[in-house]
Amino acid sequence: MEFALQSFVSTFGDKADNGLKTSHGAASGTTLRIDSALGGIYMLTLQGDQLAGTYTRGTTFSGKANFKKS
Repeated sequence: MEFALQSFVSTFGDKADNGLKTSHGAASGTTLRIDSALGGIYMLTLQGDQLAGTYTRGTTFSGKANFKKS
């Protein structure tokens, strides 16, 4: 996961700054939910060769998210 505003890249499973919380995900059918250790929730659906959906962080941000295998 890359957060452009902070220029920080977090690999899935990395711990947040306090070292206590890790990112984790749950899959059901073609849907994947990722709760990020850095805050926010990804709700993604498998669409061909990519995962696409939304990233929401509290009530302050909600936007499109798209991950494609390279």
